[in-house]
Amino acid sequence: MTLYQKVQSVERIFDQLDKELGSFQKSTGLGCVANCGNCCLKPDINATALEFLPLAYHLFINGEAEQWLENLQIDKDNKICPVLNKIIAPGAKGFCSEYAHRGLICRLFGFSAMLHKNHKPMLVTCKPIKENKSEAVAKAELHIATKTNYPLISNYYMQVRSIDESLGENLFPIRIAIEKAIQTVLAYYAYRKPPETRKIV
Repeated sequence: MTLYQKVQSVERIFDQLDKELGSFQKSTGLGCVANCGNCCLKPDINATALEFLPLAYHLFINGEAEQWLENLQIDKDNKICPVLNKIIAPGAKGFCSEYAHRGLICRLFGFSAMLHKNHKPMLVTCKPIKENKSEAVAKAELHIATKTNYPLISNYYMQVRSIDESLGENLFPIRIAIEKAIQTVLAYYAYRKPPETRKIV
């Protein structure tokens, strides 16, 4: 499988997840608190390199990958996601400057379920949503307890890992995961002709 095919495969999983998330949110009313972004400020977010391969590829074809890699390596003490917008610009969807290429963890957190003891699915969401959208949280918890059509974190990570186990198995702090994804793309195209029209926009 070529690197571009891996990017496409990850994107297909993201598309599938977006549809399932949309259906789940529509059924429950669950959604982010406006202008929050607290989850993006967490210094302990972990992710795989593979889920950021689409971002790394996007940066590469736009001539930004090497600069991003340099910035990440210079600013090693910073634990916050490097894609974070600290100020929301007019018309922006939120605090993520690369929202279309955000990772799997960014898409799942707040609106998905995790298997706990006895393989019982439990809602994974944040404190602001729990405090400000308690009715939607209750609907989401009931939905997860009584139905099967909801995003399950382990299912999506297994799907991603099946694309490339070496890139999709290990979890790293989010900055390192992005750095590894960029390094993977740069290494792949070091001795190959760069793509010309295969842009993810």
